[in-house]
Amino acid sequence: MRLFGREAERAALDALLSAARSGRSAGLVLRGEAGVGKTALLRYAESRATNALWISGVEPESDFPYAALHRLLIPLLDFRSRLPEAQRAALEVACGLADGPPPDLYLVSLAALTLLAGPRRRPADSGSRPGPREGGSRHDPGDFGGRERPDGMAAAGMRLCVVDDAQWLDQESLRALAFVARRLHAEGVVLLFGLRVEGDPGGDPGLLAGVPAREIGGLAPDAAVALLTHVVDTTVDRARAEHIARATGGNPLALTDLAQELTADQLGGSVALPEPAPIGSRLEAHYAARIAGYPAATRTWLLLAAANAGGPGDRLTEAARSLGVAPGDAAPAEADRMLTGSPPSAFRHPLMRSAVYGGAAPADRRAAHRALSAITTAEADADHRAWHLAAAADGPDETTAAELERRADRAGARGGHTARATFLTRAAELTPDPGQRAARQVRAAEASLAAGAYARALLLLDGVDESTLPGPVRGSALMTRSLAEVNTGTPDGQRLGAARCLAAAQAFGDDRARARRAVVQAIELARSAEHLSAVSEPEIAAEAARLTAGDRPPAEPETRAAKGEPGGLDGLILAGYAAFTVDGYDGGLSAVRRALDAILDPGLSDDALLARMVVGVNFATLLWDDAGKIGLLRRAETAARRTGALHSLDLVHYLGAMTWSLLGELNEADRHDAAGLRLRAALGMTDEQAQVWRHPELATWRTEPGLRESVGAALGVFEMLNLGGLHAWTRLSLGVLDNAEGQYASARDTLSGLVELGRPHRYAYALPDLVEAALRSGDRRTAKLAAADLAVVANACGTPRVLGVLERSRALLTTSDEAEDHYRQAIGHLTGEVSHGDTARAHLLYGEWLRRQRRRRDAREQLGTALEMFESVRAEVFAERTRKELRALGGTVLHPVRERNETALTPQEAAVARLARDGGTNAEIAANLFLSPNTVDYHLRKVYRKLGVRSRRQLRDGLHD
Repeated sequence: MRLFGREAERAALDALLSAARSGRSAGLVLRGEAGVGKTALLRYAESRATNALWISGVEPESDFPYAALHRLLIPLLDFRSRLPEAQRAALEVACGLADGPPPDLYLVSLAALTLLAGPRRRPADSGSRPGPREGGSRHDPGDFGGRERPDGMAAAGMRLCVVDDAQWLDQESLRALAFVARRLHAEGVVLLFGLRVEGDPGGDPGLLAGVPAREIGGLAPDAAVALLTHVVDTTVDRARAEHIARATGGNPLALTDLAQELTADQLGGSVALPEPAPIGSRLEAHYAARIAGYPAATRTWLLLAAANAGGPGDRLTEAARSLGVAPGDAAPAEADRMLTGSPPSAFRHPLMRSAVYGGAAPADRRAAHRALSAITTAEADADHRAWHLAAAADGPDETTAAELERRADRAGARGGHTARATFLTRAAELTPDPGQRAARQVRAAEASLAAGAYARALLLLDGVDESTLPGPVRGSALMTRSLAEVNTGTPDGQRLGAARCLAAAQAFGDDRARARRAVVQAIELARSAEHLSAVSEPEIAAEAARLTAGDRPPAEPETRAAKGEPGGLDGLILAGYAAFTVDGYDGGLSAVRRALDAILDPGLSDDALLARMVVGVNFATLLWDDAGKIGLLRRAETAARRTGALHSLDLVHYLGAMTWSLLGELNEADRHDAAGLRLRAALGMTDEQAQVWRHPELATWRTEPGLRESVGAALGVFEMLNLGGLHAWTRLSLGVLDNAEGQYASARDTLSGLVELGRPHRYAYALPDLVEAALRSGDRRTAKLAAADLAVVANACGTPRVLGVLERSRALLTTSDEAEDHYRQAIGHLTGEVSHGDTARAHLLYGEWLRRQRRRRDAREQLGTALEMFESVRAEVFAERTRKELRALGGTVLHPVRERNETALTPQEAAVARLARDGGTNAEIAANLFLSPNTVDYHLRKVYRKLGVRSRRQLRDGLHD
């Protein structure tokens, strides 16, 4: 089709393609209503590229996992041996080329990125190719054999990938390709999507969130009139043409189809036009009316073609023969340009297929699917046969339901959780027995949860009376509802989540393994909701104790999880939680230690480590075991990268930023925070969703502009959403900020609400700040009680940091010269540990004490050390407090001048540089950072230039953490 009036859109596409020829990459979504010209623009882009891959979404294929991605990658699959092993294995299972465990979506996505970004040779031939709406994979011949240029780009230059009708891709493929689009950077790849939208053109972007989008509207009046006059063979009255352009909204498909049906008199202006004009959703009704006038045999052929969309032509012909029709019966529709000729028949536009299928009588649709199922007999087509059987069923049918359930399990084995949910949902609809039907609905809800379709999971569960379910099925339903509500941000989900998990544990009955998993989940959800949870810690502890009663403590606790001894890892976790909840620091730490040692066991699998990482971090915090917590997070980061578990990796970065902020190691906290932001963008998280993941503890060290207002607003949001853990952590951060700014009474009030004096518990790490705040606000009694609790914690844990902050607190409370000894002991315990912040604060407090003792030189030395430490991590709030103390000693204290450093590495460049320094190849670094090797090469060249090095050996010498 000739393009009319699309100069701006064509210029935008030309700019993307031109940038790709220079090595840059981009993704773009063309969004618009049906018939607005998205495909024409995509064809224009293809005509400007010499290396293109093209697929179109096919609605009947949307329930088959990774079907679209497989079609797109077919020309490249011969080169999958070049992929890292984990990516190759995941891709082969996803594409049905090998058997194996269900593949991780993001490993498949990264494999697709690596293949699409790989080297390619210019095509030797550009012969005839199938049309883009025929459901095939449209590509230029060529391979990955081209030589690499020094800058990492392939000799053939850019590659264009087009995904039209993206709304009909299977969910796994669309998620994978959206991930690819968000990670493109320096591969010379352009990935274009055509997406049909109705109603609000700027509405919810869905799975393509985060990919740049361009709204494609109707043609401008002059262009619409030009198109209308171009497609008719008679004179068109200008006023009538302008009226038609307005009536159709400039929709090119509506204009061209309407023009073909109007008479010369109507176009000339002497006869009225039909109203309303067929645009948007009315186009489908327009086509349906046309189809209704075809002979019965033509309608049957069209219906079979619609039901067989994406299937082979011989299947269509054979099914048609069984219904007494033949390819020749399609002639009226072909003459009308409704579809192409020889099978496989392809509809000119998807709306035409929808009009055929949606307008057919239900009995006729069932007959068409029955005919197709009868001749779909190959084992490779078993999924399609099951789906045709399901569509042919006119009532409950256990045989078909059971086959769908088997197909669901097969889809799940390929990582197709969305397809599994769809198959199970249809299986439930066809199940005669009410109990079995409910069980299949619960399984479908579980699959929807695994697919990230949380609202769908809740909708399925709402159709089940949970009180009538047998125990284990009810337990599964409760667990699924709990997690689905939490993930949809439902306030009651956070509040009731732990309670539902406890109810699930009871429902699982004698299945102690599942019951224990449910209570561990209750612990995690209760830590998230904390004081806003519907159940208390003692209630959870009682259930944990019940499920671990009779367990024998192992002789070698650190190996219990690996060896699978009675109780297992979850048993140790429950025992530790119950013991600490009941006995606190006085008697509960040994059980917590055993559980943490089991989580830290090097023999623990990656999946188990990631599943219990949050509990491990919480237990390490209780024990003040900084080394154990940091080691756990580093192992979890490695495991998440190795297995492609990006949501777990995101959680690692979140916990990492929180952990390092607590320790005052703000540069490392920045690394995790920046990595988390990049990863969330790649996962398609919106800016609004990302607000919940902000780090108040990092912000308060830095005193960002408007901090108190933004933190105050966050507290309200956390309370509304029942996120008690974040609410408490934010209050702790405000207490630290108040201390730093000398607002001691406010700090005391805030921190007192987090602890129960006389019974040190979960927020024991607030005690050192409470001692300082209470003492300096004149509340010596509270300060002494807090110090006594801190002594209990220190005696139980005995780690250098807790001993250091205890000595620092004792120094504050001491009125004699013994304070100096306590300060020196505090600094001795803390120096060399990871707690940069506590060490710097010990120097600050010691310096303040020395100034009051009029020991000016000694005070200046301690305060100078503190200032240097605070400024090294940009802890501005404490740095300013230190400067005030130094000014009181006399002399000038300069603020550091932070000029823009053009040679400073970005967080992404720094990550690439560290891995290259440590010996990683480009491919290994790419797999580690979820990038393409081309992007790694791009960043590495910038690192070399900024650091003034020319080799990895020089990088090892010049780069330091």
